This record gives sequence, structure tokens and C-alpha cells, in this order.
Amino acid sequence: MKIYCSKDALLTGVNTVQKAVSNKNTLPVLQGILIKAENNTLIFEATDMEIGIRCSVTAQIEREGVIVLPARLFSEIVRKLPDATIEIEQRDDSINIHYYQSDIVLKGFDPDEFPLLPDLYDAVSFNLPISLFKTMIRQTVFACAVEENRPVVFTGTLLQIEGSNIRLVATDTHRLAYRISEIENPEDLKFYGVIPAKTMSEIYRLLKDEDEILTIRFNQSQISFQFGSVHLLSRLIDGQFPNYKQVIPQSCQSKVFIASKTFSDSVERASLLARDSIHANIVRLSLEKENLWIAQASEVGKISEQMDIKMEGTEVKVAFNAKFLLDVLKVIDSEEIIIELSGPYGPGIIRPIDDPNYLYLVLPVRTS
Repeated sequence: MKIYCSKDALLTGVNTVQKAVSNKNTLPVLQGILIKAENNTLIFEATDMEIGIRCSVTAQIEREGVIVLPARLFSEIVRKLPDATIEIEQRDDSINIHYYQSDIVLKGFDPDEFPLLPDLYDAVSFNLPISLFKTMIRQTVFACAVEENRPVVFTGTLLQIEGSNIRLVATDTHRLAYRISEIENPEDLKFYGVIPAKTMSEIYRLLKDEDEILTIRFNQSQISFQFGSVHLLSRLIDGQFPNYKQVIPQSCQSKVFIASKTFSDSVERASLLARDSIHANIVRLSLEKENLWIAQASEVGKISEQMDIKMEGTEVKVAFNAKFLLDVLKVIDSEEIIIELSGPYGPGIIRPIDDPNYLYLVLPVRTS
């Protein structure tokens, strides 16, 4: 291999695939990035056997070749290279990085030991606007479970395609985020699979607004996402996702209309004191006619805030984990939200006032 390319091109390739590099696998080659030079293109690949990412950049290829380089060291070297034309030449199991009058020699791994990203067999595909899918991921993926002791199905997001609808649903059993959108589905494709949260977060990170169309391909065990020069392949989580429709209340006892930012700012202030209380990060809401009170007291102090609201239904007092409220308020773009409550112990529903396609369910906290 002998190639010439810019630092920016190398940086693009490294930054795109590095999150798929395995940090835990004992196989040294999986801690590397495969680099392949062919047809005036430099291809980068990385995988941890659960997610794989491929990216291609333009380069001047004088001699084709392939090698696997240690990801962490190579990425650090690339970041510190000067803004100049970089020459990379492979010599057996090493590469020589040449710039100006300087050289860096870096040992690599045997590319024959690197597991290449497989092609999806018996796969079907459809296209989706990137801006739509980014919004759907942003409004759901944060509700996935992060604890390793939870059933693995809760660490992923359900993707469901049915008719002209696409849904993303995420839950950690304490809360649930649900988003539905309309898509073009002329072939009436159907899909029901749970995608790891890591995969969804990576897709969100890599999707660029200038890339307009996302192509999704899937079979029974894997799913791939293609956009621009990036190809991401992921396994699907094996397991039955809970029946989310069953837990979403169809009615409520109290309905509150409130400004999103006003509510978010108040919850955030109350949470500062809640962190030091015996009920960690809990804020208490009290709904009384045209007022909403947020209160919290701890050893370091107390807070009580009153907000004007519009309310329908019965008065109620309820407590929630402040983080669970703030997480959803960060992803709702509407200036006003609706909070639906079914008593002090029933699940609460938060919706944007101008978007019927999104809802967030959160369970209250029982306090003495």
C-alpha cells in the first residue's frame, strides 16, 4: 500500500469508525482499525462483533493494500499530524507515515485475522429522510436502560415498521419514550426488531444534515444503515420487547398545560437540592386549580416554586425523579407541554402540545 491523502481525510475515517472498536475483547486485532486502499478510495473499518462501521474517503492510491492498525495509537497520531499531504506506505506488517521531512513507523496486525463486515443475506431495504430519523432517535434513545443487570432487551430501542408508520420505543421500566412517524412504504414492508442503544446513539452521531436519505436494510438477526460514505451494521437484540401499548393510559384524572422552559428551569433548580436529600433526586409536584407547586427540602436547604398553569380535572400531589423529567424536557421542541396524571401513584404522561406523534411515560416515586 502506498497512498497520499490529507489529514482531514484520515481524521474523517478514524473519527467515523472508532466508536465500533472493541475495548473489552481480548483479541488484539479487534482493537484495531482496518485500512484498505483500492480504486482511489481509502476504506476504514472497525467492529466489536456487535456493531461494525465502514467509511470511505478519497485518496490518491499509488499502490493498493490492506492493514490493521492499533486504533487508539493511530487515531492519536492522526490528530497530531500537521495540515499537509500525508504519505502512507506499507512495509510488511508496518506502515510509514511521512510528512514534510518526518516519518512515523507504526506496527500493525495481520488483516486476515480481522472479521470483515458481512453482507446481509435475504435482506430487504427501504429509504427514510435523515432529519426525521435523527429526531426520532433523539426523542427516544435516552430512555433505554444502562444498567448491565437489567434484561438486555431494555438496553435497546424497538424499531417497528408497519404500513405507512414507523415507530421507535425505548423503556427502562421506570419510563417509556414513544415516537411514531409516517413514511412512504409502497412495498408494505414490515419490521419488528430491538436495536442496541449504542447503535442508535452512533447513528445519531454520524448522521449529517447534508445527507438527505438513509437506507435501512434488515433480516432476522441484523440491520444495516447506509448514508453518505458510511455503512453501519448491527446485530439485533434477541428477546421479546414488552407490550408498550398495554402500559400507556388511555385516560387521565388531571391534565396540565404549562410552558416547557418554565417547567424545566423550575425542576432543574429543585433538583439541585434534591440531590442531597435522602430521597435522591426526587421533586414533588402539587397541582392546585391554576397553580403548580414544585417543592423540595433537604439537609442543605429547601425550595418552593409556584407556576401558573391551565388545568383540567382533579387536584393531585405526585413525586417524580427529577432526572427523568429533565431528560424529556431537553428533547421536546414545543414551547408548551401537556402533563397527564392519574393520581399520585399512576403513570404520568408528558406530550408536546403541538405534536400528537410523541409521548413520554414516567412512573411516580412513592415517598413517605
